[in-house]
Amino acid sequence: MPIIMISSLPHCSAEKLAEDLGRKTGWPTLSRRELADQAHAQGIKLGRIETSIIKKPINNERLAREKDIYLAHITAAICEKARDGNLIYEGRAGHLLLPGVRHRLRVGLMAPKEARIEKAIADLNLPREKVSTYLDQIDEDFEKWVHYVHRAEWKDPGHFDFFINLQTISLSHASDLLVSIASLPDYCTTTETRKAMENHHLTAKAKLCLSTDDRTRRANFWVRAVDGTVTVTYMPGQKGIDHAIIDVLEQLEGCNKVQCTMAETNVLWVQERFQGVDDNFHHITQIAQRWGAAVELLQIAPSSELACDECLAAPANEVKNPPAGSGPAAYTGGVEDDGPEAPRNDGGLGKVMEELVSIGRSGGGKTIYGGSEEIIEAVKDATNCSLVVLGDIFLDKGHEARKRQVRELALNVRERFKVPVVTGDEIRSRFFFGPRQAVKLVTFALAAACIYAAVFMFQDVILNFLGGPIHQSAKVISAICVVLFVPLVAYLYGTVTGLLLKLVGVD
Repeated sequence: MPIIMISSLPHCSAEKLAEDLGRKTGWPTLSRRELADQAHAQGIKLGRIETSIIKKPINNERLAREKDIYLAHITAAICEKARDGNLIYEGRAGHLLLPGVRHRLRVGLMAPKEARIEKAIADLNLPREKVSTYLDQIDEDFEKWVHYVHRAEWKDPGHFDFFINLQTISLSHASDLLVSIASLPDYCTTTETRKAMENHHLTAKAKLCLSTDDRTRRANFWVRAVDGTVTVTYMPGQKGIDHAIIDVLEQLEGCNKVQCTMAETNVLWVQERFQGVDDNFHHITQIAQRWGAAVELLQIAPSSELACDECLAAPANEVKNPPAGSGPAAYTGGVEDDGPEAPRNDGGLGKVMEELVSIGRSGGGKTIYGGSEEIIEAVKDATNCSLVVLGDIFLDKGHEARKRQVRELALNVRERFKVPVVTGDEIRSRFFFGPRQAVKLVTFALAAACIYAAVFMFQDVILNFLGGPIHQSAKVISAICVVLFVPLVAYLYGTVTGLLLKLVGVD
């Protein structure tokens, strides 16, 4: 029998549907509100995540870690509750949890706008004229939440097994229908699905353990559990933390073995303004996945911005906490605001760091002020760097001046540190196979094939030219032809084999 995951927009009566299902099946129920209260009690900063869907946070990397901890918390709680059998879970986006667990029934619920208005009036005691605007705003925030936390669109039908519209069916009949669907063989538990649940449970518990221990809580990890073996990948800048990881996880229930691996190397990405998840981001993270590398971000800002950033810090430090006893504390449901935050444009650095943390490839990031010399010093300090990507830098210069400065900087870094350097424009052609590379592969392969065919078809003439009567009468010409021919064949052959390796993803 399955785990039923009910997801809906706010005030769609999802909690009533879950209660009705619980009465009819006798299965335990669990709601997001319960898990939010538990997370708050355990010190998980859910308020930061809630706030981040409304206003841009200052430090996205920190929020990304807290989001990962929150997801680990609710995953562990759901797996624990469903360990002995079935479960009915009602939440914002429960259908996006537990990927790969085939005995979960992912249900979407939608109610007519008027019904939602009536329910919101009853739940919140708001006047009717304000409720419609409130629902529009909360729906927008809801979709932002799903996109931010789960990196998916809530309305995407591909994430649901079944969708119910309460405009044409009652809650009671909807629950009867779900009971019938849940009894189908397609949603029966199997050995495979139980293993998937156990792996999710152990992974979540391991993340929570690492996030609560002082020795490991500030580090970036990629954690995965398979059949009792927990694998933790940490970044090169955290060398030596493996002993603490093993100490933290060795007493974890269900963990039979701990494997710690350090990302083999770093890719340093230098840019003035990061554009989020763009083509360069995808290319660089693909390279990092191939190499088992971390991606370290380096934002270069003009020196003129340094004073402005220092000025921003002053007002923030002057913010005072409200005096104790100034008023009764309102119930937050586990959602607290962390206080006023000074808005700051970080040039997209935090957003990209957040994405890297979510895929377990963050090597950290920082902002430096200056120009070429400061970039060179930062490359010097980079840990175990095997590739430097120079993105959009020197943006205050003209096109030609910018190209010249980037070229000079790349040459300087190569010569001083013996590390490969590519620009953002070159990274696709250097590491990935595209249409241009396909044309080049076909052209060079045909040329190489023609040369080899000619050599085999005219062996007698060629041997005569290299050591026979023709050679005796034209030794200089023969030597010149050999000197030119051999590198040409080597170049054609090397290019073809290199493109073939690039085609299959071997660098």
